[in-house]
Amino acid sequence: MVLAAALAIPAALGSPGPGFQAADPDRPTTTSTTGPDEQEATGMVDRRHNPLVAKASFGWLPEVITGVEYGVGDHGDYALAVGQGEYPPMIWLAVYDKEPPLDRLGKMGGQAVSIPAKVGSHEGYWVTVDPGDPLNRGYAYLRWETGDGRWAEINAYYLDFRDPQQALLRVAADVKVEDRAVPLPLHISGLPDNFRLGDVTTLRRPELNDGLPWAVQLFYTVNGANVAFHVKPAGGAPPRFGDPVCKTENELLACVTVDRPVAADLGPIGGAQGLLDRVTLLGLDESRWTDRVIG
Repeated sequence: MVLAAALAIPAALGSPGPGFQAADPDRPTTTSTTGPDEQEATGMVDRRHNPLVAKASFGWLPEVITGVEYGVGDHGDYALAVGQGEYPPMIWLAVYDKEPPLDRLGKMGGQAVSIPAKVGSHEGYWVTVDPGDPLNRGYAYLRWETGDGRWAEINAYYLDFRDPQQALLRVAADVKVEDRAVPLPLHISGLPDNFRLGDVTTLRRPELNDGLPWAVQLFYTVNGANVAFHVKPAGGAPPRFGDPVCKTENELLACVTVDRPVAADLGPIGGAQGLLDRVTLLGLDESRWTDRVIG
């Protein structure tokens, strides 16, 4: 039996340097063969204006899922459907340019085998160390061809709902594989040319975020220093590192942190305060968030 109801997840949101909250050491890591020039030429999402571009998005999700998080950058590209509690259900989604090895991380603790599965109209398979258990003892991997030469994978665990095997097949069948700029709650008027993107992450777990429903972090490297933007609803604590410079606007709190200010050399643009002055906060209403975050 497949759960009949799905939670409506807000489209906007679905968490590196000091302050990076690695949600899972086995998070998917992906690389893309499409460069910025090719993206512009083919009309794809322009990453110069929104650094948070999801390669795939969830559709139907079990009702125990309460939010979707996204991450891109040095620590991996992923979407994460997550619940709440001490051991919340987690469904990681990633897209690979080519089919990964069965045990792509070498951490499954046994001989990995595949069990064929049909994911919508696409051929796929479960990856498990137990040929009699597609769910791999509760740490499930389901992989399928996307139809354009790439492969998608969901890795799911802590699945406390009825008939998880059929539920995961339904989740996978409703995944949409295409680039999508994820709207964010801030606009930055511009960044200096020497800012290099590290990671962009969103967080939808109040237990990791001062009890607040979400947080957004954008991490850049500048001359080897880490410079980050942090945004969350007003009332949360500022970061506990990087000598944060903060402001509250439209019921949101924004902070800029710099871990090595001498190396970052932000003086010509007014330092961390000058960066913060470039930020406009768009409020709590996620329908007003923007997918043109920079420029």
